[in-house]
Amino acid sequence: MKTGNIKKQLTIYLQLVLILIFSHVSGVVTYAAEENAAKTHDEAIQLQVLECLNLIAVSLTHIMTYNDKVILDQEYNMIINNLNLSNIPDADLITLLQELMDLLTSSKINDYDREYLLKDFDRNVQHELKNRVTALVFDTDVVINPYNTILAAFVATGSFYFNYRSQMNTYIKEKEKGKWAIESKTMQELNNFYKKLLKYSWTLMRKYNLPDTWRLDEKQLRDYTNILKEPDLTKRCRKLERIETSFQKFPPYWYYRGQSAQEIGRTKEALHCFLQFQQIHQGILRKDPYAASVAMCKTMLMKNSNSDAVKRDLALIVSNSDDNDWGNLLFAALQYGHLGDSDTAGKLILRNLDNGHTAFIDTPDMVRTVGPALLLNTPKDVFNRIIDVILNNDTVKNYDVLWLYGQTRNSDILKKIRLEFDRVLLQTAGKSFLNPLNIFKDNNLLVFLPTRWVNGTSLVTLKLQDESGEKKLNPSDTEILDNFPEMTLLTFKDVLSVKQLIKKKQAADISITFIHEKLDRDKRDIKDYTIEMVFQSDIVTSKEASEKEMKYLNTLFEGRIPEAMKTEKKKADKRLTVWFSKKKIILNGEAFDWNDDGLIINQKKAPISSSALK
Repeated sequence: MKTGNIKKQLTIYLQLVLILIFSHVSGVVTYAAEENAAKTHDEAIQLQVLECLNLIAVSLTHIMTYNDKVILDQEYNMIINNLNLSNIPDADLITLLQELMDLLTSSKINDYDREYLLKDFDRNVQHELKNRVTALVFDTDVVINPYNTILAAFVATGSFYFNYRSQMNTYIKEKEKGKWAIESKTMQELNNFYKKLLKYSWTLMRKYNLPDTWRLDEKQLRDYTNILKEPDLTKRCRKLERIETSFQKFPPYWYYRGQSAQEIGRTKEALHCFLQFQQIHQGILRKDPYAASVAMCKTMLMKNSNSDAVKRDLALIVSNSDDNDWGNLLFAALQYGHLGDSDTAGKLILRNLDNGHTAFIDTPDMVRTVGPALLLNTPKDVFNRIIDVILNNDTVKNYDVLWLYGQTRNSDILKKIRLEFDRVLLQTAGKSFLNPLNIFKDNNLLVFLPTRWVNGTSLVTLKLQDESGEKKLNPSDTEILDNFPEMTLLTFKDVLSVKQLIKKKQAADISITFIHEKLDRDKRDIKDYTIEMVFQSDIVTSKEASEKEMKYLNTLFEGRIPEAMKTEKKKADKRLTVWFSKKKIILNGEAFDWNDDGLIINQKKAPISSSALK
């Protein structure tokens, strides 16, 4: 019994010892965890104070170094008027920012000048896109892999904040000399404010126990600003490396160093820099162009990363981009589309369009460059909106739209421009409702077609095939109708004799071919896109021909046929004439049935899947 009691007592004793040890260890661990949490919080506060002070100092340095009102306006809107107050830990910082805001307000540019410069920015993005697309505009590579060149262009141009600084000389300022310089009084006040900043910096750095080596002084910032102006990227990289010790706690430094490294192909160094930025970035700004640009650059280096990691960076791009940063938003939209998230991609595209930003599809070059990537697997409502914007732009021609069909094989594009085919008419030059004065010879042929088919760079050819053989002609005259500028008249002289055709009861096949040629960037190779409209002659009575014409006119005038043309119908009789019936449309080799009732689209072909894109 005694032995059993001893064992029982030992067991109880050991349990008590273990409980005491566990309690002690838990207390130590809890205390250590609380201590670490407090330390982490203190470090975050330190970094927030430091980033605020350095942002103000850098903003001042940029304004005074560039001596440019646009830079001043950008700094006002990007930093001073864009602060996340919840991440600013000290009231003295708010006081500093309020004083600086009051100082800069009178020197900001007006809304008209700002809008003018933003239009210049749109043109710069378009120019960069055109330069970056190395493939031929009619080459399937633009669709097989539309992302690399397009996305690289948006990364290269950046937002207006970055693009203006890197391309100041390319911005056309149609203003009198010196208007963009900051007034000398403001410059003097900025210098005085810099002295006040030094005093506040000293007080705050002592208060938050910040090492003085973390503070960026005036000379360091001027050297830094001059390094950023260095056009030689390799040299810029080396210079940025040398100042790492002083700038390691300043997030924008890591952006510029990473961006320069990425441009010269040093991808590992670039990714390291972007990760450093995101590690120390404190979210002082509501919309931070640096955070957006870092995320854009980083996604270009993470091609093999999982989609969740990429989507986190895409979310950063969107949350840090203003409505005017349409290039950033389009970049994110294309990336989301590439990842299969067509809904998010569509919302971002609509955001651009709703805000009037259509520069990415408002020229033929942009339609061919960006269009296929935008339309692949796009939600129906977004698809329709994009096509409607394109069709409402007179500078974009029908072959540009049909080229998009050729790339995506989405028959909805054909349905959208069906009317453009319905309004085409091939007619003899005899007297008709459309040619009441009969001012042309009977052996001439007229082609009425929407003006959107006509372009100075297109080659138009008429080919006649009858019992006597084949004959090819080019139009002798092209004329936009005075009272109906939406339509253009092409005249082909001495094509055939209508009287002989009727007398011998012969048949003739006629095709009208549009060939749009495009040189590649090196001007050495030519690619073309061919549209062929095929007609067949039918011998009909004048009455039948007039009925067909009235049907065509009803389509042309959307049911509002002029009274003079309606009166003309009563004069039709049973005399024979020739009518050219629509038979076929051939789009770069792909044939569609076509008749006087319209284009026949039998079934919707499956569009190219974005998952097949490499």
